[in-house]
Amino acid sequence: MSFFLQGMGLLFNILTSRKLGTASVGVMNLIFAFFGFIMILAGGNIFLSTSRLVSEELGAGNLNCRRIMRYAMSFSLFLSCFFAALFFIFADMVSVRLAPVTLGGADPKLAAAIRIIALSLPLGSMGACIKGYFHAKREVKVPMSGDFTEFTVRWAALISCLMLYPDVSIYLILAFAILVGEIASCCYLIIKYLPEYAEFSALPSGNPNIKRGADYLKLSLPISLSGYVQMSMSLLNEALVPVVLLKYNLSAERALSEYGMFEAMILPAMFFPALILGSLSNVIIPEIARANSAGNAKRVEHLVKQALTKAGAYSVLIAMLFFVFGGLIGGIICPSDPLVGDALTLLAPIIPFIYLEIVLEGILKGLGKQNFSTLNSLCEYTVRILCLIIFAHFYGFWGVIISYYASNIASNIARLIVVYNSIGKGFSFTRRRQTV
Repeated sequence: MSFFLQGMGLLFNILTSRKLGTASVGVMNLIFAFFGFIMILAGGNIFLSTSRLVSEELGAGNLNCRRIMRYAMSFSLFLSCFFAALFFIFADMVSVRLAPVTLGGADPKLAAAIRIIALSLPLGSMGACIKGYFHAKREVKVPMSGDFTEFTVRWAALISCLMLYPDVSIYLILAFAILVGEIASCCYLIIKYLPEYAEFSALPSGNPNIKRGADYLKLSLPISLSGYVQMSMSLLNEALVPVVLLKYNLSAERALSEYGMFEAMILPAMFFPALILGSLSNVIIPEIARANSAGNAKRVEHLVKQALTKAGAYSVLIAMLFFVFGGLIGGIICPSDPLVGDALTLLAPIIPFIYLEIVLEGILKGLGKQNFSTLNSLCEYTVRILCLIIFAHFYGFWGVIISYYASNIASNIARLIVVYNSIGKGFSFTRRRQTV
């Protein structure tokens, strides 16, 4: 499902660039990045925290998840409703601040689109909470079907509106499509969750790990903070790229064009094979959390070893393919500019570090190393932004590539060291495989 959804997104970017040009794709990606920031801000990383904390309850032998799910849903709804109200009230102010950067001037339709997006935030937050529960229960078909429902309804609404109302602003159409997609997905997930709720609520309360709301907040807030730090630094980095490219090129058209190719073609193409590792990371978080909560150190070591060795071998294979065929792939994606193919070839050696990060982050979050993950992500983006400012001034677009090399190598070496130390001195990649 991830391959399908990401593939459709990449295809959309390719077709848009051929119709409107790569500079228009750059503008659209800035708007999409901001919409994504709103969704993450209101969600509070609730999918991750619910998946991990429910898994720890199950690992401790408590099958009644009523208490933890009540805390999770209450927290997610409070957070999403707060930010929904905030963005709904201050949509005009936000659009005025955002529009000059992306659109060249204020657009009242952007404010209306932000208000529509705000209405979808509680629905998306509740849906993410339920998805986290089913991930912890190892019933991944339910969140997968929810994603498919959302994607199908969103695209059907988007295409229908574009055909029936071609004069309506693309931002209004996009926001409406997001809203109806979230409604459909949330309704489906609630229908699947209600029988689960009735089933586990009938069980004895047992001795839950989390007994009070304060205990839940103590564990959940660092996870939310991590999501905020990563998304804020990512948005800052994305906003800086066209700015530094503009100073180097002295041409807004070329700066937005290079930014559009990087964000909409180069990165999606490079991360497309990593979707399988993203799925592995989502699965391994509750598995490690459950084993860790049960005190099963051998199981944790086995999961970490298997995940890292398989992810390492896969990432090296993909890196070799991009190194050999990067130019060809770039020519297919963007035949009008060789920059895409050249960048994919140059980025090939860093792919093992980028891909391993996906799995390492899942391991760290499963082990409860959320504070380190937040600090390391902050340092990673700080290094990336500093390198971007320094090297893009001298080398333009290739300074962006340098920033990715420096930040990914440093941060992922740190992640590997912490994972190794967390598993213990007995951990070994070369030890014979054991049945756990």
